[in-house]
Amino acid sequence: MQILPSDVINYKKIKEGVINFFIKNKIILPFLIVLLFISLYFLIDYSTQSLVAHDEGLYARRARLIEYSDNWFYPPFSSAHHKTLGSYWFIALSIRFLGNSELALRIPSILSSFLCLISSYLIALKITNKKAALISVFSLSSMPLWIQYSRYASPDLPFVCCILLVILFFLQFLDSSEYIRQYFYIFLSGLFTSTSFFIRSYMAFVPLIGLTPFIYYHLLRKKHTFKVFFCSGIFFGSIPTCLNLYYSFQKFGIVGITTLFDFAKKQAVGEVGFKSLILVPLNFIYLTFPIGILLLILVVFTRSNNRINYPLLIYCYPLLSLTLLLCMSTSYPHYYLVLLPILSIIFSTYLTSNSFRYYFSKLSINYILFIIILFISSALLFSFINYKELFIRYTYGNPLIVYIVTLFLLLSYLTSIRFLFDVKHLSFNLIPFFFNIIIPQYISLSLLFNFGVLGNPNYKTKLFLKDDMVSSIINSNTIYLFSVDSKTQTLLSYYLPSSRVLDDFQQITKYKYVITSNINKFEDLDVKNIFTSIKKFDNHFLLMKISH
Repeated sequence: MQILPSDVINYKKIKEGVINFFIKNKIILPFLIVLLFISLYFLIDYSTQSLVAHDEGLYARRARLIEYSDNWFYPPFSSAHHKTLGSYWFIALSIRFLGNSELALRIPSILSSFLCLISSYLIALKITNKKAALISVFSLSSMPLWIQYSRYASPDLPFVCCILLVILFFLQFLDSSEYIRQYFYIFLSGLFTSTSFFIRSYMAFVPLIGLTPFIYYHLLRKKHTFKVFFCSGIFFGSIPTCLNLYYSFQKFGIVGITTLFDFAKKQAVGEVGFKSLILVPLNFIYLTFPIGILLLILVVFTRSNNRINYPLLIYCYPLLSLTLLLCMSTSYPHYYLVLLPILSIIFSTYLTSNSFRYYFSKLSINYILFIIILFISSALLFSFINYKELFIRYTYGNPLIVYIVTLFLLLSYLTSIRFLFDVKHLSFNLIPFFFNIIIPQYISLSLLFNFGVLGNPNYKTKLFLKDDMVSSIINSNTIYLFSVDSKTQTLLSYYLPSSRVLDDFQQITKYKYVITSNINKFEDLDVKNIFTSIKKFDNHFLLMKISH
């Protein structure tokens, strides 16, 4: 049978047609990318989500107390609190409008993450160029630490957003030629400066001290009226903090104020541990992968050709802030979130335009990246083959998503190698390699969070609470918590609003339902016959019912 030429599919023409379609309709492709990006934040299986103790559980419980009290400045706590109430405002507002759910608790971080990306892009535009600004956004959004806290019930992302707005409005002030706009922007920069303290308490001092040389240098050269407007913004932004401290003083006395600063002193003052100095670089590489390791390689072997505006912002700000964080006696990975936007901008300036420091730089970069990719691919493949039982256990019997994601990542790593040894195009360009790694990483990590493989450490607790028999009891009865470990107690205090913590074991026979982890004490005091086990979860927590 003869095949007519018209019957043969001309793939080349189809490809050209598709490319021409997107060239003519330039808005469609960016729209599809943005739609995919947003969908990965919200297409979440909420049956697989649980709060992380302690932090998420504590923030959720305290935010609900504020929302229930209907007083946004007066502390609803039984003792003086070590944080300003702004730490809980956004979560409390979300609870008010969306109810008690994991989505409501995490919406403030999700929305703040979007706003951070937009602000970071606008800041990068003023510092470098459009191409570098776009790469900085992709860099920031793909970092594991950023992906995690973009879905985390805490004030960290709203705080980072606040600091970025301080920087953005200050840059707008410097670039604007109209006096009215300048006054408006410098006022807003001051406003968000003091608002950041209300949101994150003493932690706001870290980036603000880092920004001081940049702000002071440029503000010093401006008219006196601009300084007045900046200070006015700081004054108006500090009103919520002052109201909070005033009502705290009214309720608890001077302790209501000193507790805030005593906690800051405890966290900040102490010996600089060598263990932390070793762990910070490792955490940096792991939690910012691949941006952190790529930046280190580029800094060592290349120099940026991009013109950098505002070097005090790009170099002095992160260096000062990082020094302060390293000197703190207690430092957690999320403290470094505020530095990630600037880190992504620095990285983008090196990636988009660079020149080699040494004659062997190109070869060294290619082989170092090849070894890293090969090592990670081998580790993934080894884990995939040898730890199937762990996959099943940590995916709660549904390992399909892990298998798909692992295979997807493996393919992206292996295909990225071709950009390192591209014999067709002899020019050195790591941008295709970069996108081939970070886009699959962003999609994969987002899916793992969305389906509860990551960020879901208390799945069994949620499963226990959703049990038909248990839910029928907890919906109509007060549950007493006795000798429950602090993390589970934090979660149960949120998930069971009517629950009560019981300290006196001698009073336990008065109550009908008790959750405990200390079953041995029940047996020792011969109250075993009074209680019977209804449901067990996590192998050591029991719901006990008083028999009649």
